[in-house]
Formats: sequence, structure tokens, C-alpha cells
Amino acid sequence: MELAELKAWIHVDYDDDDNVIQMIYDAVIEEMTELIPDFDSTSMTARQRLLTCVYVKELYDNREQMENKKSTMRYAIQSMLLKEMLN
Repeated sequence: MELAELKAWIHVDYDDDDNVIQMIYDAVIEEMTELIPDFDSTSMTARQRLLTCVYVKELYDNREQMENKKSTMRYAIQSMLLKEMLN
């Protein structure tokens, strides 16, 4: 996915956080690669693309809270990720 596409999804129209967004995206891709059998980040399914966007937004929006307390993924993210893992 392109950085511009992620920024549009998370409603960021400035460049100040590009490195943070890219780092979060890279971590999400690493996580999905480890958890989803035969995951290919260059040819994601629609559900995988949506999962990536939602996961990046969740981590971006709550990045400061994660420093202070344990954060849990929302049910929708967990559900989509579980479905991908079991495919």
C-alpha cells in the first residue's frame, strides 16, 4: 500500500508523521506476515487491505496511550485477523 492511501484512510493531510505512519505500517505488515499463512503484501485481498488500514489507524490513533497502558485491538480487527489466520 502507498503511504498516501494510508494517510487518506487515517485522515492525515500533513507530512509531519510520515515516518511514524510508515513505521506503524511496516510493523502491521510484519505482524500479518507472521500470522497469516501465505500472506503477500504485494497482492493483498480486499479484506487484508481493509485490515491493514484499520490496524494502522488503530495504532496511529492510540500511539500515545500505548506508552502508558496495555492496549487491546478492537473486536473487528481481531475478528478479521483471525479469519485471515485460519484461511
